[in-house]
Amino acid sequence: MSYRETKPAVLLCGHGSRKAEAATEFQCLVEKIQKKLAPQPVSGAFLQFNQPTIPEGLQAVYDQGIREIIVQPITLYNAKHTKIDIPDILAEFTQAHPDVCLHYGASLGLSPLTLDAAVFSIQSVMPDVDLEDCKLLLVGRGSKDRMVSDQSINLCRKLHDWMDFGDSRYCYPAESSPLLENALTQAAQSHYPHIIVLPFLLFSGRLLADIYAKIDAAIEKYPTFTFYKAPHLGPQDDIVDALIQKINLALK
Repeated sequence: MSYRETKPAVLLCGHGSRKAEAATEFQCLVEKIQKKLAPQPVSGAFLQFNQPTIPEGLQAVYDQGIREIIVQPITLYNAKHTKIDIPDILAEFTQAHPDVCLHYGASLGLSPLTLDAAVFSIQSVMPDVDLEDCKLLLVGRGSKDRMVSDQSINLCRKLHDWMDFGDSRYCYPAESSPLLENALTQAAQSHYPHIIVLPFLLFSGRLLADIYAKIDAAIEKYPTFTFYKAPHLGPQDDIVDALIQKINLALK
């Protein structure tokens, strides 16, 4: 039987985290996609910190007799992990298993459904006030890769235009400027009494904890301003649907 006579398996690849909560969120995402794609085989694997690893996940699918696999990275950004680390793993696996056919999906980027998920996170904490009195701080992932930074800038602009806040700014927890700590200080010196902070991240982890800790410090330091900690995107239904779109596009 050729691989085209059966549906390919899907291997969802996450980064992994030392935080148990992040692994739980990833598993929830895998289960939601499993339900939507059933009976197509769907499983998950990690680049580091958690098991199974991506090579182990690929081998487990291969050992089931499946020779066509869609490998879908669970990432917002097309950065080093998606451009180098995972492709290197796939190349090594293909070399060791020449009869396998791997299709590599794209990162989520700023797809319409990803934007919807960001809006949902903001709306979950948005106060019942005039939006002109609100300032949005979008916290992107800091990176030396300009394309990654540009994605945060573009998202901030899109959210500002869409939601019509009084002001919207992007910032980063580390590695890139402007830094979150400085952005929080500047926000507390503005005339916007309501400051909504959105961590543009998929999963919990050390970075999210660091972001929330900096917001908590600003809350204590600037009591006349109200800071709202929007949740990270997590396994929202919009993220599930966005990933399924990427999975389907990987075969084209």
